[in-house]
Amino acid sequence: MASAAKKYAFRRRFEKHNYSLIGAELSDDDDDDGPVTESMTAAAEAGLDAAALSHMEERDFKHVVKGGPAKIAEYLGVRNHILIRWKQALDVSSDGGDDAYVSFDELAKSLPESQTELARETHAWLVKHGGINYGCPGGKDLRAGDEVKTARAAAAANVGSDLEKKKAPGSADVSDDDIIERTVVFLRGADMNSTTERQIRAAVEADLDCDLSDRKLVIRSVVTKFLSDPGSYAHVKNTSGTDASDAASALAKAASDAAKGAKPRPTKPVIVVGAGPAGLAAARAVRADGHDVIVLEARDRVGGRVFTCAPNTKENPLSVPIDFGASIVTGTAADPRRRTARPWLGVRADPSFATARQLRLETHALRDDLPLFDGKTGEKVSGDADARAEKARDVLMDHARLRVDREGAEALADVSLEEVIAAELLERYGEAKKDAEEENAENTENSKEKPIEEADDERKETLSSSDRRLLGWHWANLEYGCSAPLSKISMAHWNQDEAYGGFGGKHVMLKGGYGGVTDALADGLDVKTGVVVAEIRHTDGDGDDGGVTVVTKSGDTFEGSACVVTLPLGCLKHGDVVFHPPLSESKTNAISNLGFGRLNKIALEFSTKFWDDSVDYFGCASGESGESETRGRAFMFWNLAPVTGKPVLAALVAGEAAEIAETEPDDSLRDAAMAALRVVVAKNAPSNSDESSLFTSAVVPDPVAVACTRWGGDVFSRGSYSYVAVGASGDDYDELGRPEGRVLFAGEHTCREHPDTVGGAMLSGWRAARHATHIMRGDAGEPFDEVFALPTLDDLANEEGDDESEEEDDANDSDGTSESDEDDDDVKKGGKKKKKRRRGKGEEGDGPEDDDAARERARKRLEQEAAERLEQIKRDQKEATEGKEEVKKVLRVVGDGFGVVTGSTHNSSTAELDVKFDTFTALASSLETASGRRAFIDAADALPAARRDSWASERGGLQVLVQWMEQISVKESGAALAARAISLLLKLPADVRALRASGAARVMQRRFATHPKPDVRLLARKCAHKWTRDAAREKARARDAAANAAEGDDETLARMKKKKSDDAFENDFSLDEDGRKRQRRDDVPTEPNANETAVAKKQTVDEMIAAADGLAEGVSAAEAARAAAAAEAAL
Repeated sequence: MASAAKKYAFRRRFEKHNYSLIGAELSDDDDDDGPVTESMTAAAEAGLDAAALSHMEERDFKHVVKGGPAKIAEYLGVRNHILIRWKQALDVSSDGGDDAYVSFDELAKSLPESQTELARETHAWLVKHGGINYGCPGGKDLRAGDEVKTARAAAAANVGSDLEKKKAPGSADVSDDDIIERTVVFLRGADMNSTTERQIRAAVEADLDCDLSDRKLVIRSVVTKFLSDPGSYAHVKNTSGTDASDAASALAKAASDAAKGAKPRPTKPVIVVGAGPAGLAAARAVRADGHDVIVLEARDRVGGRVFTCAPNTKENPLSVPIDFGASIVTGTAADPRRRTARPWLGVRADPSFATARQLRLETHALRDDLPLFDGKTGEKVSGDADARAEKARDVLMDHARLRVDREGAEALADVSLEEVIAAELLERYGEAKKDAEEENAENTENSKEKPIEEADDERKETLSSSDRRLLGWHWANLEYGCSAPLSKISMAHWNQDEAYGGFGGKHVMLKGGYGGVTDALADGLDVKTGVVVAEIRHTDGDGDDGGVTVVTKSGDTFEGSACVVTLPLGCLKHGDVVFHPPLSESKTNAISNLGFGRLNKIALEFSTKFWDDSVDYFGCASGESGESETRGRAFMFWNLAPVTGKPVLAALVAGEAAEIAETEPDDSLRDAAMAALRVVVAKNAPSNSDESSLFTSAVVPDPVAVACTRWGGDVFSRGSYSYVAVGASGDDYDELGRPEGRVLFAGEHTCREHPDTVGGAMLSGWRAARHATHIMRGDAGEPFDEVFALPTLDDLANEEGDDESEEEDDANDSDGTSESDEDDDDVKKGGKKKKKRRRGKGEEGDGPEDDDAARERARKRLEQEAAERLEQIKRDQKEATEGKEEVKKVLRVVGDGFGVVTGSTHNSSTAELDVKFDTFTALASSLETASGRRAFIDAADALPAARRDSWASERGGLQVLVQWMEQISVKESGAALAARAISLLLKLPADVRALRASGAARVMQRRFATHPKPDVRLLARKCAHKWTRDAAREKARARDAAANAAEGDDETLARMKKKKSDDAFENDFSLDEDGRKRQRRDDVPTEPNANETAVAKKQTVDEMIAAADGLAEGVSAAEAARAAAAAEAAL
């Protein structure tokens, strides 16, 4: 019986081979502290973290972020409350109730009135982002959209009266002094690089609750004078109690509101091309937002590659429906504890399962057990042989991945997985044995016991033919996961999506077929089947000045305001639809780069069942490792009896075998599957097997019906699903998802995080719907709203490495010349310069290194390892003689600490404490033993936060700590010190630039990413998440600043900013290095007294959030308001 490691057999991949710290060990059993609460599960169900903002939330709720921790706590309480309501509604629906739906009107009744507006924004955001109210088979979402459309039309008809109502308070009731005071307050809290005069005026209007259109000149004069002479308003006091964070929050809200509806609204419908999961999800989301939608589908059915073929038809002569395409729901439960590449916890379930639950479809959970059989001999593979093959597979994959780590993804961009694996296989295990030699070897006792045995040459091991067939089965299984031969799959990026964690929960099959989900999603939509699109024309412009024209092959045309294109990648690659103007070069390149593979099935129905239902699949290893044409041919059989109720097996055909099968007749494919079955059954029938058998009979009857799929030959798909081909990367998925004017894109091939899944297609459809509704609402700015290429620890480490390699390159240029000037223009996305590996004389342009270069690199590595070992021996010797003395030296300096005892009674003066602290920080550079450094780290950990931060950022403490960490032994003896050092690092400020300069990310990646001690790895993961979260925020700030600069608003205050204004702002706040505002209070001492510390530590903001989330329904949001006030006081 195959081990649990084969659970990826039904679309899970080699999770263990992702060596990025962020993506490594994406196990479900991380021992994070604390129980899983309802709010955590509800938030994870929406792809969110109950205790943290996502990148998109930070972008869309800037007014919440700028409002500070108290405002964030309030928002999280409201958001989690809504998600809990949705989760409860989904549970009720799956138990027999109506559609799961959370209306805002009902929601508002459970919230305090003061939070109504925040709840309205949050509710709308969650709907747009697929957090709530999706997959409603009864149409509640569509009916709600119709109500929105009616209300919008009524509002447009009554726009004049609405303006009068807005002006009702009248500006005449507001004095100039009030306007001046509020304007100055908001100017003091403004971000001078992005705030406009219009936003200042909008914030003042909201604060005074009146229209100030007739008082523009008053506000403008204040803005002009303030920027030229801020001191002239120093006498203006803030009588309203609005602090800097409140002002910043109000300005951000004004900016957000100003962007909404800033352009004319288009009036034509949104056109969706394709009625697969992506297209249907997009269409429902656009309809739910109150806009007209037309869906054009080339087939005579909906679903696309989700195709449950009806029984007793020409395509499917079986007596039961069969899923010809997608058949697995790839996750049925949110996992709030799983760590991914995103800097927050949790993964959601496959969103298609929400529809299945509301339809109350029966499911069959897939089990992990997957017995293997030798396809040549029919023998069942023993546990020992299975373990040997898995070990060989893991060793080869490990070595292949290490080559990527060593040479870099850039250098291996054009190298296939097959090429590297074959080279590693030859290097480690040598040539395959001939059958005759194997037979002679099998006559010896040694070969019977050791199929992986000692070789006669210098190599340590070799593989028998049976071992190679098992290895070939594993490669076929990998080809199944990628829908392509290994020779076409990128070595460097084949599993780029693994770091995102997939979906949570068990994988299941749906009884009756997956098609029930897509049929339900199509219900209520205007879907026109049999319409083959030939051309898409689009023009730019605001309102109805821009739009799209879709031309069909029959000559019909459809006019729309926007078009969501969900064509399969195979059709885009084939050029089945022409775009005018043509797609951008970057998108055209991405279409060309990504691969679109083939996976096919041979469904066999029998008159009687000759197997039991103890397993869901079994493998048949027929082709050896290098036999790409045969290893994927009927390599796995699925037991479909539990989901169809009939004796049906489905054989999978993957890799090169799937490509060959596209032109092979049904009879030939049937015979191949039957031949493999009969060899296995004959050998393992109850009468021929000493152990319990999977099979109940020695006779395999002829099938009564056979159905074969050929997705490559389907002109409306031209393949099965996408994969990262040689020369491609995850960036190509991102590029395919980017809008081009009014033409938007969705589909599994545009979802970097979840490609080749129905859930990923739906997520991309919701994203495209957000783009479409952005256009339809007339909102300002570009509709593209995703944060795709999230920074990882690898990115931080590589940036450090780039800096070092540039220095090394400069040093190695002995002739004083530099690389070609072309390098200066060779820039990747994101502004990084491509690195060209230096070559010695005689090397070809882009070929691999020669043997001399490889040997030289190996020699240097060995020398470095030897030097490190010698240094460690010296440290060990010093530890034995000087360790205790260094500990005493640290303790003598630390004494009774650096803080304050109680009240106003000091154990030493401030000046004495400063001198003591100086002595302590200077001591670090003299410590050379692990004991002394451990004592210092413990003391630094106990320092007051201000002292500790000062040591790290101002006195070189971060560099010292990183240097020590480089020298910590990775053996068990160094685990305790490593854990303490990383724990201290977690408490230090996560300044991205300082981390890069110190080399901390590189050290964390290289020394602690795969540390043998789990507790050290866990601490390293937490550290990495903290850093990447801040790196992502820095990236987002830079992106926002660039976007603001690109807008070129004539009213931008940055154009009028002068140095004096900076001096004025210093009276109210200072700027951290990362640009965040920190309010300055001169009356607050640097070292807080003990009473203040005790008050602040009564309850953290996270604890307040958790407390609010844990309350009963209808109470948590109200309590969150009180928690927000408490948090404000605590902070």
